[in-house]
Amino acid sequence: MRKIRALLFDLDGTLVDSLGANYAAYSRALLEVGARVEPEEVARAAAGRQWRDFLPALLREAGVDCDPAAVARRKGELYREMVGELRVNSALLSLAASVGPGMQTVLVTTSSAESVRAILRHFDLEHAFDYVITGDDVTRHKPDPEAYRLALARLQLEAQECLAFEDSDVGAASANAAGVPVVRVTFAG
Repeated sequence: MRKIRALLFDLDGTLVDSLGANYAAYSRALLEVGARVEPEEVARAAAGRQWRDFLPALLREAGVDCDPAAVARRKGELYREMVGELRVNSALLSLAASVGPGMQTVLVTTSSAESVRAILRHFDLEHAFDYVITGDDVTRHKPDPEAYRLALARLQLEAQECLAFEDSDVGAASANAAGVPVVRVTFAG
């Protein structure tokens, strides 16, 4: 067994309790184009999925003909306005901050770079990680392993030398497909 040399952290639902704000922002963006979809409905459709995989269907079901990418962009704007409503997982952030110089930390999320920067800036975490991998860095989002493989390449480590922290089935599948062992977490503010 290899020594763990890096900790890899998911963001949404793992390091920050952002799911409620995320779904509320989608709901508001949808309402602006005439689609009344409650945050709970968005949650059921979106859980662990990238907008391309659920937003077109939500718009069709609501009878609204508009560009899903435009709704996703607007959702991002609304979400970034809501970062003050998010809570951090202080236990996991303490773990990340406590590792010594022989261990690296990486944020591995497929959220947009703009949203990630807003969250990190709001919580003064811009320098909390050695590397930050966002959805803008990859072409395929979780559950595809591309984000974790990119993290491994930047770290120049083998998958068995890392440990991933994920809250969702989709995130865990992504890490596992890259060969990275996963610790499943629930949010603990």
